[in-house]
Amino acid sequence: MEQGALHRRTIEVIGARVGLGGRCPGTADGPAAMRAAGLLEALGDARDLGDVVAREVVRTPGRDPGAAVCAEFERVSLDLRHAVEDTLARGALPCVLGGDHSIGAATQAAVGRAARAAGREPPGIIWIDAHTDANTMETTPSGNLHGMMLAAVHGLDVPPFRRIVEGGLRDPLRTVYVGARDIDPEEREIVARLGCRIYTPDEIRARGPEAVAREALAIAGGRDGGRAGEDDGGQGGAVSVSFDLDSLDPSVAPGVDCHVEGGLSWTEAETLLRLIGHHPRIVAVEVVEVNPSADIGHRTAHLAVRAAALLCARHVPPSARH
Repeated sequence: MEQGALHRRTIEVIGARVGLGGRCPGTADGPAAMRAAGLLEALGDARDLGDVVAREVVRTPGRDPGAAVCAEFERVSLDLRHAVEDTLARGALPCVLGGDHSIGAATQAAVGRAARAAGREPPGIIWIDAHTDANTMETTPSGNLHGMMLAAVHGLDVPPFRRIVEGGLRDPLRTVYVGARDIDPEEREIVARLGCRIYTPDEIRARGPEAVAREALAIAGGRDGGRAGEDDGGQGGAVSVSFDLDSLDPSVAPGVDCHVEGGLSWTEAETLLRLIGHHPRIVAVEVVEVNPSADIGHRTAHLAVRAAALLCARHVPPSARH
């Protein structure tokens, strides 16, 4: 695909007003904050499909989120999965707005299901996040659903996600974590067993974001992104990308649910996102974990808009270095 075709591709925006998976329900207001910060203007000719909306549910204290939360989470996640599958069936690029990162199960399963329905290998995943989100109900210290979805997407049994990921599992050997730095001990063992690649902020700084972006695309894209046995023309395989604002340092992006020091600067992130977004076979984009109640002067929402535009290969002038 030539570069100009990237900019002509139809983008469909899908909001996910979901705050059930984390500590702060305020992340459910992330889609509205991104739209208010100019998302549709930044994307240009995007079509806004509106939001899937989670109902308010009281969470049970403790590590088990409770039956009511899990039931509502499954319902809204299946709605989101169907919406993303419909967008993919129309040949458009889904740009999913969170909401907490638990919605990633629906987005990524939709991508896997759509690929299999078309007789294609499921794409790889680039997961830009402070966390690896690979706990199970047995290993989670918090019970937060937004810390478990990739375990389910990679085929581990996580009961709240069973129906959501059905038919949409993804290959962990083609999953790349970028910016991860807050990983629970048992979760780290899971990620190691699965064989996912982790690029920490320290490695990104040591090697440079350009080198890491290219290597991440090589791992996630592979050489098998088309139909089985089909040559990819040297472009690399298909990839879906999920960007969590907590991959950035809290000094840069204060409006998130989980603040983890030592994150990416915006200059580092912008370089990564620009290179990844111009990969010719990006099939889905997700931007999550904007928490307007914790934001300062809408800084995080505005960065989320820039991130979405970069990943959708829209023209975004380089920022001043910071």
